[in-house]
Amino acid sequence: MVERGRRKADFRLVIVGGRVYVDKYRPAIQTRDVYTQWGILQLLRLYPGSLPDLELLFDCDDRPRVLAKDFPRPNSGPPPLFRYCSDGASLDLVFPDWSFWGW
Repeated sequence: MVERGRRKADFRLVIVGGRVYVDKYRPAIQTRDVYTQWGILQLLRLYPGSLPDLELLFDCDDRPRVLAKDFPRPNSGPPPLFRYCSDGASLDLVFPDWSFWGW
């Protein structure tokens, strides 16, 4: 599922053992990717040992990209793509936009 979302993502963020790894796929709008990564680092700093090992994909645009109509079956496996906005016709996972206050 994660690999299928790669073409829609700006970057992949992986946390393993409390360390963050980032693969940047394409440029993001202004510095939204930097602030998102900064937010994750703040969570790790403030709550050490509380975040599990995980792998996330982020798209830093505002418009949803994972359309529900493209995944009609219950087990069709939409990619786990995080972004700052979603709507009733999409399956994007909403994530806080820390860049809004950071610019």
